[in-house]
Amino acid sequence: MKIKVWDGPTRTFHWLLVFSYLAVFFTSRSEWYLSYHAMAGYLALALVIFRIFWGFFGGSYARFSGFVTGWGGVKSFLEKIVKQEPARYIGHNPAVGWIVLIMLAVTIVLTVTGILTYSGEEGLGPFAGHVTFETAVYAKLIHTMLSYLAVLMVFVHISAALFHDFILKENIIIAMITGRKEDEEGWKVTYARASETAESGHPAARLVFWIFITVLGALGLFYLPPERAPLYSQPRLMGASEDHRENEIWFDECSACHAVFHPTLLPASSWELVMKGLEDHFGDDASLNPEVALEVLEYLLSASAERSTSEASKQILYSIKKAGTNAPLRITEVPYWKDKHSEIDDEVYDRKTVVSKSNCIACHPGSDAGSFEDADISVPQE
Repeated sequence: MKIKVWDGPTRTFHWLLVFSYLAVFFTSRSEWYLSYHAMAGYLALALVIFRIFWGFFGGSYARFSGFVTGWGGVKSFLEKIVKQEPARYIGHNPAVGWIVLIMLAVTIVLTVTGILTYSGEEGLGPFAGHVTFETAVYAKLIHTMLSYLAVLMVFVHISAALFHDFILKENIIIAMITGRKEDEEGWKVTYARASETAESGHPAARLVFWIFITVLGALGLFYLPPERAPLYSQPRLMGASEDHRENEIWFDECSACHAVFHPTLLPASSWELVMKGLEDHFGDDASLNPEVALEVLEYLLSASAERSTSEASKQILYSIKKAGTNAPLRITEVPYWKDKHSEIDDEVYDRKTVVSKSNCIACHPGSDAGSFEDADISVPQE
């Protein structure tokens, strides 16, 4: 006969986590889907937090105390498998129990390092403006390494499921859908019906679960659109007030001769050198009234790369520091810019809609607002 093993919250958690892992994997292929990758990561973290909670207050087979044992229990289980005398467990066996714990731990570290990377590199997420780019670099390294471990653990998990199906003759995939498993060894009916409260979980804990699912759904709707504003809003500036606006004098003076470059694309030292050399501004005399020049300089310094939380700004600063170069005067001289555009053929810059490497807005429609998201890139075809 079949008996109830996996309660509803446990089954819901399992399949939502499967969905989040699939979503994380497929959205990791390109930065174009980074916002959705982050959403899937938020979902995975929320699910793991719930599973830890449910591991103490959930159904009897969902509780950690029901399947987490010491090394002796794991060793004994594995030895019986080698002898082709595997012991049958209604819930998780001791080996799978530890796999569950490790997967929960890995998922937590993965999501936390992902959030740190998202906040430090992209200037998005809950810790934007509070995580340095250098911290994000190390967080990303850990995140990448653990992602391979996660793939390995998913493979082990699937292999264990197949082992149960083909060797132990238990279709645990169906069981995780229906919640019931076959009692092939003649468990007594009274055992299946005993302690319904324990098997179903504490009523108050079940209420918390459904509230959790409701809140999770609301958060999913909230984060569904990419966090980028469709009108290419300016990058957030550290220490700046919400009403920080583009300087009209700077825009009018600079755009009169060439396309403007957003202040967040160069460090303060570069802008100081640019403003000091206006009499010979790349071969032209761009001198300004001292008062006007001072106002423009103050604006450039207030929104320089050091003040920006955008990924482009942080990558630019990091590349300059790593290369040990002096303050560049041209955006196209920045190491990060060169690396990012290294695979673009010169023919692209010769197209009539592009003309030159300095025409950022030709491919980056939000460049005048300091927005250089990969998902927005559109290279003109002629």
